Amino acid sequence: MLLVVTLAVALAPGSVVLPPSRGALPLSRGAARGCRCAKPPAEMAGFGAPKKAPPTLEEVVRGFGNRLPKDFDKPCACGSGVAYANCCRPYHAGEARAETATRCLQARWSAFAYRLPLYIMESTDQSNPDHMKDRIKWAKKLHKTSMFDNFDFALSSLGVGEEEPGEDGGEVWMDNEFHLATKNSAAPAVVTYERTRFVRRGDEWRFASGAVSSEAPGLRGREAMSTEGALASLKKDVEYAKRLVQGK
Repeated sequence: MLLVVTLAVALAPGSVVLPPSRGALPLSRGAARGCRCAKPPAEMAGFGAPKKAPPTLEEVVRGFGNRLPKDFDKPCACGSGVAYANCCRPYHAGEARAETATRCLQARWSAFAYRLPLYIMESTDQSNPDHMKDRIKWAKKLHKTSMFDNFDFALSSLGVGEEEPGEDGGEVWMDNEFHLATKNSAAPAVVTYERTRFVRRGDEWRFASGAVSSEAPGLRGREAMSTEGALASLKKDVEYAKRLVQGK
């Protein structure tokens, strides 16, 4: 190092090179002892790479898994009889918007069947009490409590009610039925009823609210439920009631 520094100084115009005195420390040691120059960035000094960016919403949801059919030409889970590719798939893929309240209802049902929380979020109006600004937190909540994992949608069905227009034309009410069959159970499907409200936002319809009730054993006469938490409680009570009926 000393030779390099000496040559560098010698090459400078007008410089005078003096021989090093005995006992002089090499420049590198002297610098190590007395230099107060700025330290290099941590990543340049080998102390680690920059922090990794947090996962996106799509990446988080991808880790949940889904129940999509391998063949999109199979009949859609909404019960329309049309192939999924030509029925609810365009809505789930963001290629189409629900042009009626009925289509929003059907696309939401099949989204639950196929475990697609992103569409459940996209089709929920901001006026709904379950709507959350933190979409990643909302997706994780749906994944944990509200994707109806205990039900067999191949044996379940959706009963679509008539559309009842509201006063201003931007609101629709429907009385719908949900026949939910529990997985690995010989008991009949539990029938729940929902008084559903949809609202129009621009060129699409969204789910605004729904009050759910049921005549199933243990649930008859129960106050109508209108939030995800209440529906999660309903699922647990349905399972408990079925065990009682079956004597297990």
